[in-house]
Amino acid sequence: MEINELKSSLQETMSEIKDNVEKRDAEVKQYGEVTEQTAKQLTETTDRLDQIKADFDGVNERLEKMELDRQKIMAGEAEPKSLGEEFISSDVFAEMAEKGRATGSAYRVNKTISGLGASAGSLVRPDRRPDVIVPPTRPLYIRDLLPTVPTASNAVEVMRENVFTNNAAAQAPSSANTAIGAGEFEAKAQSNITYELLTIPVRTMAHFVPASRQVLTDANLLQGLINNRLMRGLFLESDAQLLFGDGTNQNLTGLMVDSDVSDIGELDSGTSSADVPAAMLDHIRKAVTECQKNEFYDVNGVVLNPADFETLETAKGSDGQYIWVNVPTGGERQVWRVPVIVSNAMTQGNFILGDWTSGATIYDREQMDIRVSESHSDFFVKNGVAILAEERYGFGIERPKAYAKGQFSVAS
Repeated sequence: MEINELKSSLQETMSEIKDNVEKRDAEVKQYGEVTEQTAKQLTETTDRLDQIKADFDGVNERLEKMELDRQKIMAGEAEPKSLGEEFISSDVFAEMAEKGRATGSAYRVNKTISGLGASAGSLVRPDRRPDVIVPPTRPLYIRDLLPTVPTASNAVEVMRENVFTNNAAAQAPSSANTAIGAGEFEAKAQSNITYELLTIPVRTMAHFVPASRQVLTDANLLQGLINNRLMRGLFLESDAQLLFGDGTNQNLTGLMVDSDVSDIGELDSGTSSADVPAAMLDHIRKAVTECQKNEFYDVNGVVLNPADFETLETAKGSDGQYIWVNVPTGGERQVWRVPVIVSNAMTQGNFILGDWTSGATIYDREQMDIRVSESHSDFFVKNGVAILAEERYGFGIERPKAYAKGQFSVAS
């Protein structure tokens, strides 16, 4: 029975049940009992309602199966039916089963289906990986090396120490005297510290991508991927800003640009190509000493470009043996006991090392967040959205002498 027929039969049956119930109630009220005819009619209509419900369940089951088959076809998961399976699910077989005999109706087998374009070729989809290939992220960002302090303003004032003149001395008399107590009531030595007040501006780093609202609705995975890529973009920008920001046009001032950061310069003039790897190791050790000369002994990281790190790891001595690394075990990623941070944020031919925990600070105004809006340009009428990633922070280099930078180029 078709759905429209079931609906019509249901309406008629419900109307009859209502009439029979009203008739039953009237009889009980008038005679104190239900007549046999009314009870019989009510039972018949109730049984008919149960049958209609069973028919509805059957139709619903067929519809659910059709929907499941459709979904499998759309997903490319449906398996082709054999000739027998197709015949059993045909109207011809259903008619035979209902009448209990052959009906003479013909079952037409579909024409040959092939992968050719003229047949079903366009319906055969190639396999697709369920995931999306996402580029890898850096294992460590420059901002991961630095302490972060929250701020509620658009600028932070910090005191940078310029010169410390240490005149600490014994309390001594004006003339030489070794007697006990000779220095009492004498003027003590005076030291001097000069500071520079720095105003660290908070800068805004942001970018967005346009997207179709329908696509984001139909592919929930896509928005998550976009969000992650936008956030990674901000991390990459922070690496560039913290190292090479030039301080102009709303950029931060990076460590490689700050003129107060110690710079040990290039490799010695006349260094041959064969001697460059060993000279690079010496240069890094020289930078460690430079930090220590300024009382920063806890040098806890050196940032190297991957190409420069390869040069160091593969350097060999005159005996053909690797200078630095123990090849069978892979060696530790350290040079002169200083951990190595390999990062494309550092340009080839440059490096910086120092005490990353006490030399500089990130002042975080607004942590990284993602916002979505259709209030951009004419996106509202186009069903478009802008997905925006943004953060605000400042960068203060309070103790520039905690760092030393250098170049691996040979001085002319």
